[in-house]
Amino acid sequence: MSENINKIKRIPKEEAVEQIFKKILSSSVACEKLSDTFYDHISMDNLTIDENSKRFADILFSSYKTGDISGLLLELCQRSMLDLLRESYLIPKRFHGKAGKNPSLLTDTCGNLLDNKKSAISHHDYAKFQEILKQHTLAPRSKLFLADGYDIERSYTDDLEIEEKLANGRRGILILYALPDTAALGLKEAEAYAIIWDSFQKIQQCAPTAMVYYGQETGLKNEQKYDELGVLLPIHQFKNHMLHHLECIDGIVLSCRENMFKNSSGTIPESFIS
Repeated sequence: MSENINKIKRIPKEEAVEQIFKKILSSSVACEKLSDTFYDHISMDNLTIDENSKRFADILFSSYKTGDISGLLLELCQRSMLDLLRESYLIPKRFHGKAGKNPSLLTDTCGNLLDNKKSAISHHDYAKFQEILKQHTLAPRSKLFLADGYDIERSYTDDLEIEEKLANGRRGILILYALPDTAALGLKEAEAYAIIWDSFQKIQQCAPTAMVYYGQETGLKNEQKYDELGVLLPIHQFKNHMLHHLECIDGIVLSCRENMFKNSSGTIPESFIS
């Protein structure tokens, strides 16, 4: 058994989570969201029972031995600790950069369809994107893209590896903002989540079904890295009110960006206002 325990693939443990956990614990609404998400996954209607009892025992004993709560949660409800927070809309989804799989960008920075995506995009969706692109005045250091956003579902394979798949795809308009480089300030990703937490909650109040992404040091300009925050508004849900929501989100993110600079160097680099 010990051999199997040692070979179980582990989810990297997030560091410096105390601040974001403290924010969630201080909000009864946030705690209720997290509780609802967890119990929904283990309810009789949604519970997934592992038919491989040996694998279940290996993961259960490994989690007990190592204190790997995310590994146990992944086996019980197919979500890690931070997956549950993301699904509860308590922290953003992880953004892996403009060439990442989630969200998957369908246009370039000028609004042109990417050659390898043209066949998958309807005339209606692209026309709506072009309409918004022409009507919306972009905030400094922001760009609009047509994109597909997904939930990420993970599970253990028979070899005790972690398998990821994209699920619940939604096509929408993604507005992507540049934010200060929090890693340069010595902050871990979870600490950066804590800094933008209030703004993230405001975005969710403004647009409850929006998909929000955050990436630490995923952007690069003039050889300088920066963080990025993206908000994807599904077209079929926001098509009649897209501009209103974009303007609302602009205000929230620009205020967040300004506060981040005030709490760091106090000086806004010229690249952020040019």
